[in-house]
Amino acid sequence: MNLPALDALACPNCGQALDQADRRLSCPDGHSFDLAKQGYAPLLAPGSNATTGDTADQVAAREDFLDSGVYDPLMAAVATASLTDAPGVIVEPGCGTGHYLAAALAADPSREGVGLDTSKYALRRCAKREIPAGDEEPRQAAGTQRRLAAVLADAWQTLPIRDDAAAAVLNVFAPRNADEIARILHPRGVLVVLTPRQDHLRELVDALDLLSVDPAKPQRTADQLGSVFEAERTDEIRYSIGLGHNEVLRLVGMGPSARHLEPATLAAAVAELPDKIDVTVSATVTRWRGRN
Repeated sequence: MNLPALDALACPNCGQALDQADRRLSCPDGHSFDLAKQGYAPLLAPGSNATTGDTADQVAAREDFLDSGVYDPLMAAVATASLTDAPGVIVEPGCGTGHYLAAALAADPSREGVGLDTSKYALRRCAKREIPAGDEEPRQAAGTQRRLAAVLADAWQTLPIRDDAAAAVLNVFAPRNADEIARILHPRGVLVVLTPRQDHLRELVDALDLLSVDPAKPQRTADQLGSVFEAERTDEIRYSIGLGHNEVLRLVGMGPSARHLEPATLAAAVAELPDKIDVTVSATVTRWRGRN
């Protein structure tokens, strides 16, 4: 199998370009990396921490929930904001199952993409994600194009991406390393950040005692990115969704609250909810450009 977006990848040890021979990637200095049998490339930089990635249960819950289409408006907003005339690939550190990255690639058929994550469970699904053509929904994976490379990498370390190789970088409910994003982003490229607003999922936060959004989060994001990027446009997305008990369990199970709640405790609390509960989806999509 030929790995997509190979020209954008870099050796995690020395930063040089990678070549592929059969299922092995290698650089001129002799560092080599065998593709996992599930299709992703293991390109962890020295000092990386690959123990904090999502669990198999979290990934399965995310796949099912995002496949339902409930978050399609968020995916569409991210995809639209990622459109740019800059050359290069679309990169998503913390890509998870690759749903948002697939939506962005579907919106721009000329691009290839690189999804980076520390969860092998997520990367196994991301590596198999096909990019739909035309107006097909990304969740249907009905196309036959393989334009997405799944890569095992730590977003807090040096990214295995060449300088200026990214036309767009997506940051979707995930950690962000501003300096590394600035390094890999083309001078005309864009950074698209999706962050939850304070009232995001507020009905479930209140009823199930979930982790809430820190009111200072927007300011922290601005402080973190403001030294190297400037905000070009900000859009607020807010709508209501009706969720049954199984959908609530999947939604909670795919996020950080899943690590803090015992499954039995969560199931008992969800059983006390109405059969159908209206839940607020509230987020901000901000498009950033590098400061020249």
